[in-house]
Amino acid sequence: MMNSQLVQRISSLPPLPQTVTEIEKAYSDPNVDVKTVASIVEQDPMVVADLLKLLNSAFYGLRKEITSVEQAVALLGMKSVKDLVINLSVRNMLRANLSPYGLNSEEFAKVSQFQSMLAQQWMKAVNPAKVERIRLLALLQEIGKIVISDELLREGEDSTFRAELEAGWDIRETERNYIDATTAEVSAAMLRHWEFAPSMADLIQWADMPNQADGDAKEEAWVLRIASEAVSVRAPLSEKNKKRAINLALKAGLPEEPLQEAMEDLTERWNT
Repeated sequence: MMNSQLVQRISSLPPLPQTVTEIEKAYSDPNVDVKTVASIVEQDPMVVADLLKLLNSAFYGLRKEITSVEQAVALLGMKSVKDLVINLSVRNMLRANLSPYGLNSEEFAKVSQFQSMLAQQWMKAVNPAKVERIRLLALLQEIGKIVISDELLREGEDSTFRAELEAGWDIRETERNYIDATTAEVSAAMLRHWEFAPSMADLIQWADMPNQADGDAKEEAWVLRIASEAVSVRAPLSEKNKKRAINLALKAGLPEEPLQEAMEDLTERWNT
């Protein structure tokens, strides 16, 4: 069970930024247009700056420079921009210090983005109907590390925690040893606190134990787990982690070849 300090920390998290609640409300209208979405996003200058910086980075490799939110929405599509805005808003609100995991905020963002991209690419082969949902789930599944890091820093245990990870200890086991919970459990608790759809929180939590997930959720739980293994915060897309991801895919009975292809494509992009 999650320790009491962590439960208290989650329950005291600030509400979601207005940008997130307004964009969620706008998307509930099937007739929402590009200008409406752009006008909502533009209410948060920090998110706009981060969004444009991300889209114009080598990470996306777009041929044309993106200079406005409206242009980003028109190019990427409203659903993709919505997911990026939610992720950026949550990160900015929490002001992440990921030093216990040996990461800075930009590296953490890159890991989250690549987990999402891997999950999307692979899900197209696993179950195309679930591609849209898996993108946001994979983007958000690591946010629990922000709260865990904060707790470790408060308790002065960040250095020993990081040393154990650097020594090759399993991340989930190490988290449980220190805070009686894993990233998936904390991320799920955060989403419940913010009143995201219960199914989203459940799926992220199931990623710790995908074999125990409900029938229809098992596929997505496995894809989330395998994406987090392949693009781990420790040595993302290393040969060791890619091999581990393939072994888990075989165990889950999911197609191995498209996973391998997606990982090779993303490894190339990671290193550019």
